Amino acid sequence: MIAIPPITSISQGHLNIWEICQRKYQYSFLEELSLPEADLQSKENLLLGSNFHLLMQQKELGLDVAVLATSDPKLQLWLSAFDQKPPEMIAGDRLCEHRRTLGMPIEMSLHHSQNSVHGQGYFVLTAIYDFLILGDLQAQILDWKTHQVAIAAEKLKSNWQTRLYLYLLAKTTNYSPEQLSMTYWFANTAESVIISYSQDDYISTEIKLKQILAEINQAIDYPKLPLHSSECNYCEFRDRCDRGDMLTNSASSNIADIPEVTI
Repeated sequence: MIAIPPITSISQGHLNIWEICQRKYQYSFLEELSLPEADLQSKENLLLGSNFHLLMQQKELGLDVAVLATSDPKLQLWLSAFDQKPPEMIAGDRLCEHRRTLGMPIEMSLHHSQNSVHGQGYFVLTAIYDFLILGDLQAQILDWKTHQVAIAAEKLKSNWQTRLYLYLLAKTTNYSPEQLSMTYWFANTAESVIISYSQDDYISTEIKLKQILAEINQAIDYPKLPLHSSECNYCEFRDRCDRGDMLTNSASSNIADIPEVTI
């Protein structure tokens, strides 16, 4: 097997996929395999989501968003929804598309036969916040979502986007965990889902992070999921794992009927 250099930059995407399927992690991030060509609708949805994030950034910067907003009826609807029913926001310094990083060394111990090798791996945790407000006594993360329906708070809280974003903010500022929160605002429904934070959340996230990073650092094999795992049904790499044919437009046409939960 060809030796693959380890990843040093870790985002919420790496963490989510590692917990779902280590073989998918290998394909996606280590081998960087190209994905099947997205269908036209998927491309349009991705472009719309990207344009909405750009629109919100320009709006916050005080730029004229009329041209971009009128480029698609959905953008106009989403902007109108935001103007009529925005999420609650605290007062403070406001930052758009804010990148925050944190270096995290990980002790490793590899055992080969009767010999043990000890060393240290190093990862850089990375997050890009759609919108961040740093107040006197509180800090608030806001994230814009263009999913068809709002996602339940329990699912949002367990996702690594929420866990990593709040952890990084607690780790790189002087705010206590209880002073932090994350608000997801869903453009299609104008609903806000607010995730609070606590010291227990912070500690449990740090423990889990170190565990996952140690696993990534020491991984030699990347096992497939068991046969008939539901996660394989709509995986873009299913054919590589002998879980079915490569997804095509016709094969995945019913994906639109499945609630969108990836964040």
